[in-house]
Amino acid sequence: MLSHKHILLPLALKAGAEIMKFYRKNPGTTYKPDDSPVTEADIAANNIILAELAKTGIPVISEESVNLDYREREKLEEFWIVDPLDGTKQFVKNEDEFTVNIALAVNNNIVEGVVFVPALNLLYYGNVFTGAFKINTADPQLKEEKLPCCKTSKVSIVASKSHLNKETEHFLTRCSEIFPGAETVNIGSSLKFCLVAEGKADIYPRLGAIMEWDIAAGHAVLKAAGGNVLNMKTGEELTYNSEALKTPDYIALGNIELYDKLRK
Repeated sequence: MLSHKHILLPLALKAGAEIMKFYRKNPGTTYKPDDSPVTEADIAANNIILAELAKTGIPVISEESVNLDYREREKLEEFWIVDPLDGTKQFVKNEDEFTVNIALAVNNNIVEGVVFVPALNLLYYGNVFTGAFKINTADPQLKEEKLPCCKTSKVSIVASKSHLNKETEHFLTRCSEIFPGAETVNIGSSLKFCLVAEGKADIYPRLGAIMEWDIAAGHAVLKAAGGNVLNMKTGEELTYNSEALKTPDYIALGNIELYDKLRK
């Protein structure tokens, strides 16, 4: 498969730089029917990303765009999945845990993606054929740090900061019983996937539907690092481009062998 690394890295940096122009400056904010916020930064970053990805000739599915009807989408062999500003709630609250997410799916399977955390100067890239790495973008040399998932002796869990429902809380309680001493940290945006990919966390559960563009790029980074994102009920890897563009309950794991323990 052709790598798009040469496109994705500078594009994520450019979109992130645009977002930072609005950060902590009370950008204009509107709300969708589901009460999720959209800011001027979301739209500005989306415009930059769409303009560049159009050059690839590959269709785009984006949170901030009018997407193809499913009857047309279901025929796509490859497509980009974009969330130009994931963690908008954190962004509006002036918290640093927001990201730029761009991923590529082939035959509905995630193969490549980039997650950029502009406020923290952290960029994560993953390609399932070549691996995953992290870059500190404040370093002028942009050195790449390889990201194999690590098996830890003490299980650590990351959970959503903005979408922590009762079902997830119950799951976290069960995890603490299965893995005594397990620690849970609440983090916003797709940064949760990246922490699992780094080996700083082992498990990220999500009970309750979320949009595919929220997780696709994080899935790519984690999968390229040796982990994966599994359907909570079936244990199968998540695929993309469903009719509603929503995910089932899922669990992201650095070590997929943990799934059997959790299932029991």
